[in-house]
Amino acid sequence: MALEKLKIKAERDQEGDFAEEIEVLFNPNQLQIDKTGWRLGDGYPVAANELATLTINLFFDTTLSGSPPENVQKHTKKIFNLTHPKIGTDTKRPPRCKLIWGKIGGNDSVLLPDGFLERVSKTLTHFLEDGTPVRATLNCTFREWADLEKRRKEANLIDDPVRIVRRGETLSSIANEEYGDPALWRIIANENNLINPRSLPPGMVLTIPPLRISY
Repeated sequence: MALEKLKIKAERDQEGDFAEEIEVLFNPNQLQIDKTGWRLGDGYPVAANELATLTINLFFDTTLSGSPPENVQKHTKKIFNLTHPKIGTDTKRPPRCKLIWGKIGGNDSVLLPDGFLERVSKTLTHFLEDGTPVRATLNCTFREWADLEKRRKEANLIDDPVRIVRRGETLSSIANEEYGDPALWRIIANENNLINPRSLPPGMVLTIPPLRISY
């Protein structure tokens, strides 16, 4: 069996496309996910309402991939650039990301279903005689995406769980509108027992379940 590499899927050109896929050179040996659920207020626990963070160290070394080794920043810049504002029309924002590694029940294991690269620190540790960097470490902190509409649905506060299909709509377009992610169309398909998700006639009544994300 081939080694499964950790992948970062990110928005490339527009909101929700997740068309850019970055595969790491070497899998990390650990990662950390932090989530504060409660804080003490006047002696009683109150909801912290804080977003989760995922911290990961990524190692890059081009001395093992050919001779002469290429500049390692050719690879690190793909991740470094995820901090740049590029999505949106008026006020640009950084691309949203998903971190995927391994499988659960035959499906992709999603470490972070929706977030952004909040902070990255790059350390260059090995150089050729001409000064070309060939080894680097990226210390990355990804933060859960703070989409207010999505967080409202995660809290199971859907105003109307029933939706009538309009002409031209697909499960992917509905999932993007309801959850902010077209890849979550299977949640709607499973909830409505759709045998053929491609058959979506106008006027069909769908139940839109609340979005639950666990870490």
